[in-house]
Amino acid sequence: MNVCILTSTYPRFSGDGTGRFIQSIAEALARHGHTVHVVAPYHPATRPQQGPIHIHYFRYSYLDHFTIMGYGQALYNDQSLRKLSYVLAPSFFINGLINLIKLHKQHSFDIIHAHWVIPNGPIATIFSLITNTPMIITLHGSDIFVSLKKRFLGLITKICFKYASFITTCSPHLYESALSLGAIPEQLRLIVWGADPAIFDPTNFPPQDIIRQSLKLPTKGNIILSLGRLVKKKGIEYLVRAAPYVKKKVPDVSIVIAGDGPELKALKQLAAELRAQDYIHFIGKVNWNYVPLLLHASDVFVAPSIEDESGNIDGLPTTILEAMAAGKPVVATNIAGIPLVVLEKRTGLLVPPRDSHALAEALVLILLNKSFRESMGLWSRQMVINYLNWNRVANEFSYIYINALKNYRIRGGQHDR
Repeated sequence: MNVCILTSTYPRFSGDGTGRFIQSIAEALARHGHTVHVVAPYHPATRPQQGPIHIHYFRYSYLDHFTIMGYGQALYNDQSLRKLSYVLAPSFFINGLINLIKLHKQHSFDIIHAHWVIPNGPIATIFSLITNTPMIITLHGSDIFVSLKKRFLGLITKICFKYASFITTCSPHLYESALSLGAIPEQLRLIVWGADPAIFDPTNFPPQDIIRQSLKLPTKGNIILSLGRLVKKKGIEYLVRAAPYVKKKVPDVSIVIAGDGPELKALKQLAAELRAQDYIHFIGKVNWNYVPLLLHASDVFVAPSIEDESGNIDGLPTTILEAMAAGKPVVATNIAGIPLVVLEKRTGLLVPPRDSHALAEALVLILLNKSFRESMGLWSRQMVINYLNWNRVANEFSYIYINALKNYRIRGGQHDR
């Protein structure tokens, strides 16, 4: 099948972690025999990439400074839309649609699969209506957040849902939110994300102390790792607040926080106020190729996600699944799609959001109990091998594509809502 993935985020160069999970989905679909084209907005950091995916970029601004649509740039701290995004939206829509139609004339897409209903749903919807191509929409979190927050974006989302063959979500929260915005149960599918067990296979890596030395991390003691964009909804503040208690109970511990974002300065200041700066290491943005090494250098992975003050919340952080693929136990908050993969006392421990003390106690429990930690790590990796992997995700999407195309042809290319 000839599949077109329309996305506002995709790795811009080899090793870029931005939108890496979209690339993983695309590559898994290609392994299933689909021809996969990715259409994404231009960014000045984009570079040619080798591989099975056909990548097409479209320009919507000829000033590089204004290319803020996508790649996590349109929202400030994942809480509010930048004013410039409203100005750029018409150009983004028109140029995206024109480029999509041109590509369709060359490649005759069977399916248009739009990731993030805002901003990509409107482009995919008009394209679907013009070309009689069935449309799939996949929700990720920030798109539903802005749809619920801004009435006119909610209206646009409802229109897009009306013409979608299927809508997929990665968490029950997004599923329920889609229903509130006009989706119907017959359209909706909850698809839990995955990871690649081969990339993170512990048997393919050198001993932990050697990895730590190569990454210039503490070679002795326990390492707690957190990885992701430093925005409010990631809840890293609560990890920093938990640090002194963990250090008191586990003196040899170090906390490594990988990632960059608008919260970095405030987090460093908080660490200094708590006199924790000597054992909390902010290592900045990491090339994705080093993520497996970082995970294998650590002893436990932590994802203290929250619903931030503006109401934004993660769907299901793929970093959790990557940590599980590396055989690491996970301590995370009991929100969104996280409980679907972090099973209490099996693959990790769940704590309430915004509770730094509960977070600290869970980390201490795992760090002081090696057999418990190893057991959870084994369970985590086995779950990824058996179910939580991109091969299974691609199977589910393939099934949806086949049904969407079949139903569309039965109806003669007409939408049934």
